Amino acid sequence: MFDAINIDRVAFEIPIPGFLQNWFPSLGETLPIFWYGIIIVIGIALGAWWAARELQKRELGVKAIDEFYNGLILVVFAGYIFARLTYVILDVIDGAQYASFWDVINFRAGGVNILGGFAGAALVGWFYISWRRLKFWHYADVAGPALLLAQAIGRWGNFINQELYGPPTGTNWGLLIEPQFRIAQYSDLSVYPAETRFHPTFLYESIALFVGFLLLTWLNARFRDKWEPGTLFGLFLVWWGGNRTWIEFFRPDQPSLGDSFLTYSMLAAFVIALVGVWLVLKKMDRLPEAISNKRRRPAKPKPRRN
Repeated sequence: MFDAINIDRVAFEIPIPGFLQNWFPSLGETLPIFWYGIIIVIGIALGAWWAARELQKRELGVKAIDEFYNGLILVVFAGYIFARLTYVILDVIDGAQYASFWDVINFRAGGVNILGGFAGAALVGWFYISWRRLKFWHYADVAGPALLLAQAIGRWGNFINQELYGPPTGTNWGLLIEPQFRIAQYSDLSVYPAETRFHPTFLYESIALFVGFLLLTWLNARFRDKWEPGTLFGLFLVWWGGNRTWIEFFRPDQPSLGDSFLTYSMLAAFVIALVGVWLVLKKMDRLPEAISNKRRRPAKPKPRRN
């Protein structure tokens, strides 16, 4: 299915001036620009474009769009920092070692965790919105579908990098992974020869994310003026967390809890989905009284008619 698609990881290279090479010999003669980064930027740009259009439809004013783009810069950088740090922490738990601080923060070396990035981005976004005294739930509502779209596109960067694949499969849509890009458990060619195919986990997640984006945009268009702000974000959490939970079954590269099938990301995603369920029920005033902060007043008896 994907055998005919063979794209080099490097899209192009930028020459580095001679004086910079003298100051920083480790840079080399050129700076390679990877397709992965280009695709990620495209995904973020399209997600931001959709979010800005949706903010306009919510009639929050011109200031809301300006604030959105200002906050977006902070959120994206915070997201990648937290995503990298989360990956490193889980990698260390799994037995990896990092020789220097540069190895820890070197994004170009690969390795980020989207769940950790989401948590960091959400925290920074909340601080920014609170500081600017903006309407938090409206921004959260547009951020959810935008993230689904951005990540759905970004997953194709994983395809080019020959990463984010699952266990071996006999299906004809399986991926052929070159030996140098295989994780350790599949690197033995005597057990897993070159013609071995692997589940295209990136594709499964990309399809699920695209479907979620289309579903949420349809629900948003239909119930924008009926739902309380924050409801759409809750549905995003349910869809995003629920799908990432089952996707983890196709992620042999993820650190697991002991010898179990459970991974740290699977548990985090499941918790995110549960938070989404709680938020939707809260926004729709459907929480059971035992966990609701609201005390329902007893209904007044209707006057009897003679």
